[in-house]
Amino acid sequence: MASTVEAARDAYSMFYILDPHFHTCSLFTMSARLFILVFLLLTGKMPSSFAVESQTVPTAMPSGGLKSAGDFFASIDAQCQPNWSQIVPSPAATTPPAREALALQLGVLFTDAFAAIQANNGQGVKNTLHEITALTKKLNLNQNILARNKCISDFSDKGSWDELQLEITSAQEDVITGMRLQNDRDLIVFLLAGSWIRQIDIATTLLTTTPKPELASLLAQSSAAEELLAGFEKLPEPIRKANLSVMLVQGLLAARDSMLKTSGGSLPDSAIKELSPTMTHILNHIANPAPRP
Repeated sequence: MASTVEAARDAYSMFYILDPHFHTCSLFTMSARLFILVFLLLTGKMPSSFAVESQTVPTAMPSGGLKSAGDFFASIDAQCQPNWSQIVPSPAATTPPAREALALQLGVLFTDAFAAIQANNGQGVKNTLHEITALTKKLNLNQNILARNKCISDFSDKGSWDELQLEITSAQEDVITGMRLQNDRDLIVFLLAGSWIRQIDIATTLLTTTPKPELASLLAQSSAAEELLAGFEKLPEPIRKANLSVMLVQGLLAARDSMLKTSGGSLPDSAIKELSPTMTHILNHIANPAPRP
């Protein structure tokens, strides 16, 4: 009897490791991820750090100053209850971009999905998910996203916002895990940068109609900018010196400098006025990336 209980507990623990937000909607995804895990173990291709990393590091929530879009928006909502419906989704890219640009766009789109959830806009979530699925397909990362599509669509139709937020969070974690398994860790830096840049862009937009000191204080994220800059510094030289990376680093440096101009823990109006065009400039480049030479 004891061995049966232990086996059941171990099985549940394995599903939890594969997806901390495990529920019946995620069963197909869990089966797929368990198959991949067993395959990697049997073929000897399992990264030695995977088991520890899966249990101790939330893949969509990096350590340090960076926050996930869901957590950041929850902080804003708790402080200000702004009008989220005023947020317009970011424009889709007009030209086929390089893989790094695709990852950057994915980060922006995941943040757009969380903003749509805050606005209780189920159709907006589904529209953004459609774009996310198209981009992940180009990166060969769409398998688990497709497995989650029906659940996300159902939650969107029912207005199950808490469950929807967990499912979008898990979808982002799936993409980041897939990047690691494909040895595309460099792309994670771009995805996190795109997500954070869009978060700050949305927050500055909200500030135009909700000019509250509490919201301005949430924009003082120089440590997050530093964390992203450190990530770009570790990229291979060809990627680090490419036009896209150079543009992003310049934008992050400008954002960090603006965020360092705090006064009493909050950002003054002058710093916020600098942030807004910086974020807009970067997002315009993301939407209209230069073709790869």
